[in-house]
Amino acid sequence: MRTCVGCRSKAHRSDLVRLVVDRRAAAPVVVVDPRAVMPGRGVWLHQRPDCLDRAEARRAITRGLRLTQAVSLDEVRAWFDQHT
Repeated sequence: MRTCVGCRSKAHRSDLVRLVVDRRAAAPVVVVDPRAVMPGRGVWLHQRPDCLDRAEARRAITRGLRLTQAVSLDEVRAWFDQHT
């Protein structure tokens, strides 16, 4: 069981998608890890745009990933647009 950082409800791992920081990029960027195998700290989120909006408004993604600066969620939004 994992907790969605958007709506704060518990769900099975298979019902959520994992977000991680891709540190290979020049600047840290948050990406979706659909297979949940990328190294590093991750946060879990339902595949619903409203959960992403709530998590972004509450700054839960940045806090959950223990980032000190705000990062762009453009790649995450693009993934959500394609998969929802």
